[in-house]
Amino acid sequence: MSKNKHFKNKKIGSLKEQVKTTLAETNEIRTNRLLVYLTAIVIAISGGLLYSNTSEYNYNLDDFSVIAENEYVKQGSSAIGDIFTHGYRTGVNFKDNLYRPLSKAMFAYEYEKSGGTPGLSHRVNIFIYSLLCGFIFLTLNRFYPKQFYLTLIASLLFTFHPIHTEVVANIKSRDEMLAMFFIIIALWFAKSYADSLKKRYIMATGAAYFLALLSKESAITFLALMPITLHFVSNLRITKNAIITSFILGVTVLYLMVHHNIIGGIGLEKINIADNSLMISDSFVTQRMTAIEILGRYLKLLVFPHPLSCDYSFNTIPIVDSIANGGFLISMALHVTAVIFAIKGWKGKKVHSYAIFFYLITISIVSNIFMLIGTNMAERLVFLPSLGFCLLISYLVVSLTKSINFTPQKLTHIFTDKAFNWLIISPIIILFSTKTVNRNKDWENVKTLFDKDIQTVPESVHMLYYHANMMTNSDTLKTKNPEQLKVIYATAEKELLTALKIHELFPELHSTLAKVYQNTSRYPEAIKHFKRRLEMNNTDPTVYNNFGTCYGFIGNTDSAEINFKKAIELSEKCYADALVNMATVYINRGAASLQQNDKVSAIKNYNTAIDYSNQTLKCDWDRPLAYKYMGMAYQGLGDLEKSKKYFQQAKQMEKNSIPN
Repeated sequence: MSKNKHFKNKKIGSLKEQVKTTLAETNEIRTNRLLVYLTAIVIAISGGLLYSNTSEYNYNLDDFSVIAENEYVKQGSSAIGDIFTHGYRTGVNFKDNLYRPLSKAMFAYEYEKSGGTPGLSHRVNIFIYSLLCGFIFLTLNRFYPKQFYLTLIASLLFTFHPIHTEVVANIKSRDEMLAMFFIIIALWFAKSYADSLKKRYIMATGAAYFLALLSKESAITFLALMPITLHFVSNLRITKNAIITSFILGVTVLYLMVHHNIIGGIGLEKINIADNSLMISDSFVTQRMTAIEILGRYLKLLVFPHPLSCDYSFNTIPIVDSIANGGFLISMALHVTAVIFAIKGWKGKKVHSYAIFFYLITISIVSNIFMLIGTNMAERLVFLPSLGFCLLISYLVVSLTKSINFTPQKLTHIFTDKAFNWLIISPIIILFSTKTVNRNKDWENVKTLFDKDIQTVPESVHMLYYHANMMTNSDTLKTKNPEQLKVIYATAEKELLTALKIHELFPELHSTLAKVYQNTSRYPEAIKHFKRRLEMNNTDPTVYNNFGTCYGFIGNTDSAEINFKKAIELSEKCYADALVNMATVYINRGAASLQQNDKVSAIKNYNTAIDYSNQTLKCDWDRPLAYKYMGMAYQGLGDLEKSKKYFQQAKQMEKNSIPN
């Protein structure tokens, strides 16, 4: 064989080997892609199934102010323009400086399509959570493509973690889910830019980030999270990283301008102690030491999520007033240690370092350390940060099992290769899923939730108020007999008085206690607490209306009229209850004038009563009392034909309102 022929055969053999290698690599890539996408689908389905028992639950907590009782949301899709030009809770006679139009616009559309029932919105929440869990796995796998078990375990821990029950089961908390979903999408596009340097991905990153900001203000932490993420999961040069970061800074400025033009700056002017227990102290040091201790409580719940509560406000968490406080020292030590490890792993782009930075950056804005927020602690606030925690735990597990840089070659090998991973993670998933499903049941309605959580946080002013308010709700009371009502009012009074001993400067406590006294005919006590309520907050028309009613029952029509008028003035829209109550005032005055044989005054008062009754019916035609007062007024005026007509209408409407 000639030398040239031997070389030619050798070259052909080498090419064949290269082709075989390329085909093998191609098949491996295809297998890995199939493995990744099928795993993402399974995780997504698991997340949906985990919360499937919430699909027909009722409204709960802030769902009422944001959805069920919000005038903008109740108008449906026609009010979406107003929603994007007003604050978050505008529509319930309540002003705040929150701007979260994206979720609220979705609620308006869903309210319209569902006829006001909550089932559709619950199912949308479940669907979004399902997509989020699957996409988290895809994104982590893109960040760490050769570390399958690292991304799988982190995604499973996130999906099944019970601390997420509040976010999924409470419709209003969709703002948390949407913000996180768009942040993860923005990170995906940022990674695409880092890999390709194509400018269109910068625009996509900015668009996703802006949507996250429209979902919830805390998404602003992405401004720090993104460049740090690109450092850890790409080889992007600092100059290129600075380019996309500068663009994201511009998006942030744009959002802040929009926010300011619509409702003002970010941050609360006044924070109630009942909402954020840190406000009990004026000391900056005391507030921050308590905030650090609370960070330790978050870690405890992430490690051992029991017991869970929808409320941790005053007086659930004691104030830290000494540097020797054990909870503060442990939390401080844990977080300082975490920062040290994160910094040490910076240069080597270690997974544990990124996980710690992710957690600390995303929790920073809700930690009460850098700025005080509207609450001292809430499970929903660690929804996004929990991903960093889950990634850190996953890293520890795969490091222990020596599977950090391992990916199964076949779908069937997921549970057989590195099986020790499953010996560790399976018990956790079983415990987490059991706890999640059981905790979901507590969120079925306000009664199930408050009955459960009043046992968990019995010293919480908010929970005492929530529970008493729930028990004395008109819908609850209408099904009770006199003996049951007596017990309910006594229990509610006890809880409200207990709450007032803990924190007297809580306006809603006084108004709810006043309603209890009003409903049990103890009008002087009711008037006392309505007065105290208005001393602290005099902007609620409902309070003025109830206040006036109490004066009416004790025969003080002048004071009743003053308060009914104030209720009408303060209401954003016509207030049927206050209008019909004004008709009552003039009916009583007309009757008194007739008794005094003052026919001129009687005619004037009865005509005024007719005018207010007509205003009531223009506001809400379905008011039997308005027709009844019209009948009484015409009777007083001597027009018996009209009187009979309106009495008959009132009687018919009352009959129609009685359920079959």
